[in-house]
Amino acid sequence: MSKDPGFTTEYKLDKTFFAECYDQTSLPTQFPKAYLKGILFLIFGVVLLEFELLPNGYVGWFFIVLSVIEAFSVYCKRTWWLWRQKISSGAGSKIVFQGDANGVSYKNHKATNAIAWSDIDQLEQTDLGFILHIGKQRQYVSKSCLSDEAIAFMIEHHAASKAK
Repeated sequence: MSKDPGFTTEYKLDKTFFAECYDQTSLPTQFPKAYLKGILFLIFGVVLLEFELLPNGYVGWFFIVLSVIEAFSVYCKRTWWLWRQKISSGAGSKIVFQGDANGVSYKNHKATNAIAWSDIDQLEQTDLGFILHIGKQRQYVSKSCLSDEAIAFMIEHHAASKAK
């Protein structure tokens, strides 16, 4: 392993970063599976209306409208996620990302989050960044803010922690 003390870099939580983060870490939606809940709501609403199972049709129409909203939420999933991130308290803040022999850490104006190399189950490399798999959580780091030395440092230290 190299004797480098580590690296420090900064990036801003802006729309470009959030879009890259979503595009690199989200799982693609599969047509029938993603819309299954909406389809079930639609079928349930139509059955309630068609067979007049309730004294009034409001509940049936409620489920039909709910199915349309559910389908729309699946269709607009990326836009909705980006909008939520843009209005979050961390949007627009600068993040200081550091890596050393112990692991990596994120620091902003509110909090610090440190992740040990041994806690990172997988360091997945994408075209534009790294996905740090920590249990069921995933953290994204863009390569746009990392130097070639920092990228090599992260790969080398993660591999060394898994070799132990």
